[in-house]
Amino acid sequence: MSTYADIVFPTAVRQPFTYQLPEEFVSSAAVGKRVWVPLQKHKAIGFIVHLHDQTPSFNTRPVEKVLDEEPVLSKELLRLTQWIYRFYYCGWGEAIQAALPVGLNFYAEKKLRSSVESLPDYLEEQEREIVQEIQAKGSYLEKEANKRWGDQAIKRLKGQKLLEVWEEPAVKMDPSTENVWRWSGDQSKEEATELVNCYLEDGKEYKWIQALKLLTELELPDFQRELTDYDLLEYYTLNRIAEEGLIEAEEVESNNLSLKHEHDPTQLKTLNKEQEEAFSAIEKAIDEQEFASFLLHGITGSGKTEVYIHALKKVLEQGKGGLVLVPEIGLTPQIVKRFYMIFGDDIAVLHSRLTNRERYDAWRALQQGEKRIAIGARSAVFAPVQNLGLIVVDEEHDSSYKQKDPAPRYHGRDVAIMRAHINDAVTVMGSATPSMVSLYGAKNGKSKLLSLKERPFEATLPKVEVLDLKQYRSAMRGPIAVPLFQAIEKALEHDEQAILLYNRRGYSSYLQCGHCGEIPECPNCSVSLTFHKSKKQLRCHYCGYSEREPQKCKECGHNAVAPKGSGTQQLEESISDLFPDAKTLRMDYDTTSGKDAHAQILKSFGRKEADILVGTQIVGKGLDFPDVTVVGVIDADTELAFPSFRSGERMYQLLSQVAGRSGRAGKEGSVFFQTWQPDHPAIQTAKDHHFEAFAEQELAQRKMLQYPPYSRIIRFIFKGKREERVYKVATTFTESLMNVLGSPGPILGPSPAPIARMQNYYRWESFVKIKPANGAGAIEQLIDRTFEQYKKVKPNKSSSVRINVNVDALE
Repeated sequence: MSTYADIVFPTAVRQPFTYQLPEEFVSSAAVGKRVWVPLQKHKAIGFIVHLHDQTPSFNTRPVEKVLDEEPVLSKELLRLTQWIYRFYYCGWGEAIQAALPVGLNFYAEKKLRSSVESLPDYLEEQEREIVQEIQAKGSYLEKEANKRWGDQAIKRLKGQKLLEVWEEPAVKMDPSTENVWRWSGDQSKEEATELVNCYLEDGKEYKWIQALKLLTELELPDFQRELTDYDLLEYYTLNRIAEEGLIEAEEVESNNLSLKHEHDPTQLKTLNKEQEEAFSAIEKAIDEQEFASFLLHGITGSGKTEVYIHALKKVLEQGKGGLVLVPEIGLTPQIVKRFYMIFGDDIAVLHSRLTNRERYDAWRALQQGEKRIAIGARSAVFAPVQNLGLIVVDEEHDSSYKQKDPAPRYHGRDVAIMRAHINDAVTVMGSATPSMVSLYGAKNGKSKLLSLKERPFEATLPKVEVLDLKQYRSAMRGPIAVPLFQAIEKALEHDEQAILLYNRRGYSSYLQCGHCGEIPECPNCSVSLTFHKSKKQLRCHYCGYSEREPQKCKECGHNAVAPKGSGTQQLEESISDLFPDAKTLRMDYDTTSGKDAHAQILKSFGRKEADILVGTQIVGKGLDFPDVTVVGVIDADTELAFPSFRSGERMYQLLSQVAGRSGRAGKEGSVFFQTWQPDHPAIQTAKDHHFEAFAEQELAQRKMLQYPPYSRIIRFIFKGKREERVYKVATTFTESLMNVLGSPGPILGPSPAPIARMQNYYRWESFVKIKPANGAGAIEQLIDRTFEQYKKVKPNKSSSVRINVNVDALE
């Protein structure tokens, strides 16, 4: 019988802590369960990773409570987090924290309770009222008490020993519900139509009547937030129509997909010859029920999603589950709609824009086997799909699969491959522009390469024209060259749509004084502030700092401050001026920060409520609109401005992906790249849709310089408030790394990071290249030995400098 438990916490501390199991918990404790334990001077939630009966050489503290009836993490997911903490060099608890949803993670809440039965006479009236109310409720959240009565009053009562602080696990969440509007009765829609006709014949075009007319043209039931996308369907008009007894609202759970999407399994499409060949290879691996990995290289619009759907159907027929990863939340609505058509309520959606309750409910439904398919962004790789048989990683090349901060700094694609390996499952990585790492792996037998080289239904790849901005200086219409302007004009005449990509947010890149040249900078980061005209605001895109648009230069006092450069806001304004009869939508971080904002913009564009979609790189990812025939990239060179060995690869991928949004439904498409570097290999190969030529050049250059995939890069980031201490730690640590390796050859740095100060932290960095075959054990050993060496020689006051480790850094 186990009498001790090894427990981890969500911190950077990598070793587990050993606790004693009191007799009453010996039978209920299990690996994968959370426990309530004392930690230093407070109490915290820990996670059991090992049970044993080996008495340690030190005094142990007891477990105070077992929090779960059943393990919240399966053995296979626990094994996956163990690999993550070793390979990506973080705390095991940090990896587990990433795998758990809110409600089942390590979060505890501080609460107040009264520490006395009777109150002293000297208390002031307000203080007495505070303690009495807390006594009546039994406990009170400390943050809520501070907000209500002020932190000084609470601090005073704690100092008088009248209130005490305690913690408890935060596991309760309010149900997430919202209104769904439906017709009140079987004849309500017909009655509504008659009422509308009656009012309109009498010339009474009240707003609520116009709203009712619109409702008769829509499909009910539907969510209130979906209906209020329409200008006419406000809360007032819906309630006014409800007063007539025609419609009624019902509260339902928010994550009920069946009200949003059509389900008709007969709509499963027949695969063409190429798709069938790819699916057959995947089907064979699924039947063998052993780990296999495929790289599905299919040009944009070649039907990769249909191959995924057929593979998932095969897996479900075997009684297994599937997982579909997409790189961006913005892609989720479209891909969910396509998968829901075939699989219906078997689907659970997981992404960061869901409420805590929605994520928790989806997670639970998967864990209990109520749903068998999970679809979501990066963190959905941890979804508790039962009996996992297939993992799809769509757009596997996308850098959003790499977690940057906080730890664990994992890559979703590689974690997916490891999870499939643990489960004897199949992984299908799909992309029109595979990453160099995945392509190299396929060429060397790590995965099998499958190809889709044609678009189905006689659709053809769009014609791409490169517009040299040096030649078109005198032939511009605002920010766009004349050929692109004429193409948009022609598309609008034919009731077609256009997408314009400009990978810069805001109205302009910065403001500058025309008298002294001063450029407003962020006080917390070493970057200029971006100008957002609509809010008359300067904003830092790294720390969130903002200030009002200045009327005068802070340096010299002149009022010659003017915007320089441009961004998506300015592009939207210019396009609206150029095409005043066209409706323009903008899709970037600023317009999609709200919940469901992505879906609302895409839905509006899909309904052709807008003619032109302007946006950052998100408009180039996976969107499928049949009437888009023109795509323009305003400045194709933006990716080259980033100091990265992947800048050429990223530029090719972005250009190729956005070009693929055009001409997808049998209509002839045209694409325009505006550039200052028309002869760049990435631009020329993207123009010709020639990925193989680009990959051959890129891999040759990477091999010469020993960049990935011919090496693995570990990035060490040193952060602190005082620059001299950051420099000393960076230098000492890098010297320790050199000593462990025995050679400075594969080490770059230390040097200031590209953004040398961010959120008031100075940042330095060092890189080391290691052999690509090195796995979790070798990487862990190298970093362990480096930290051991560093601890012997670390400079004074080094504890104020944080050292972050990023394995397989993409920089």
